[in-house]
Amino acid sequence: GFDRVASLWRRVGVGTPPRAFPSITLGVFELTPLEVAQAYTLFANGGHVQPLTAITHVTLGAKVLKPAATRRQAVARSDTTFLVTNMMRSVINEGTAMAARGSGFTLDAAGKTGTTNDMRDAWFVGFTPELLTVVWVGYDDNQPIGLTGSQAAVPIWTDFMMAALAGRSDSAFEPPDGISFLEIDRDTGKLATPYCPRTMTESFITGTEPVERCPL
Repeated sequence: GFDRVASLWRRVGVGTPPRAFPSITLGVFELTPLEVAQAYTLFANGGHVQPLTAITHVTLGAKVLKPAATRRQAVARSDTTFLVTNMMRSVINEGTAMAARGSGFTLDAAGKTGTTNDMRDAWFVGFTPELLTVVWVGYDDNQPIGLTGSQAAVPIWTDFMMAALAGRSDSAFEPPDGISFLEIDRDTGKLATPYCPRTMTESFITGTEPVERCPL
């Protein structure tokens, strides 16, 4: 229900307090790139939101001054959070952000494109287990840019991430306890058989896996 979506968003704690309208499922509310980045730390940290810090330390002569330590806040279950993260891996591997792969970005990553009404804003937020990056493309006067998130934001994200992570080894998203992986038929969602022409590996919370086999 919409009230549960709004309740989860309130626990994330960024942006204006949400109201339980149907459009909330499409993300119809105002956010800055900084707020989007903090919200998506939920997925990069297994269900915990990590407050962002602009300054790591200040050197004053021989002294090193550090800001007060921030504490992660538990917002969602680690297993359900991983399921969504795994879905967002498909966005990069075969979805609206697959151009990142075509441009040579090979590290394990997850993300989501976004395009607002009339193509006024183009978004992409994507992350590896090590680094999360948000790209917004738009005009300050809210005029349409005529480009989608895939067209405008994904190429910028890809160029930056390839430079920022150059020479770093690949690391996979580690599933928490209680996650199972099964080969399923893409078209029916049922367990794959050797005769299924289109299969994929999908993650499930243990105990919720499909039990019926593909009829093909």
